[in-house]
Amino acid sequence: MKRSICLAALATAVLGLQSDVLASGSVGPGNSNVSARGAYTAGKALVFRELVCRGCPIERRELDRDRARSLKASLEAAFAEEKPGTPDDDHIKVLCTGKVQSARECAARLQYVLAYLDRRYRLR
Repeated sequence: MKRSICLAALATAVLGLQSDVLASGSVGPGNSNVSARGAYTAGKALVFRELVCRGCPIERRELDRDRARSLKASLEAAFAEEKPGTPDDDHIKVLCTGKVQSARECAARLQYVLAYLDRRYRLR
């Protein structure tokens, strides 16, 4: 009797922990139903994880409104034939390398970063 109660309590605890792990609340790049807040959050994470960090192409103190405007121009022209010729043209390649599986996921990541830059630096 005692053993079955202990096993039931252990199973309940394990199942309770498992549901917390599955509900992370994060935004994945493949999700097509992303809210504006979710796009901003995902874009901010991408900017500070892959573009603006130690050892990254842009130093944190360099990212101001003018640099954000330059980065936005490079992101918008990422798939165009003619590039705007900004210093960030080569830096945006970082967003589409590594774990990125497809062109669709790359485009989603670029859109997330654009959403963050537009809202944070009021570039609209």
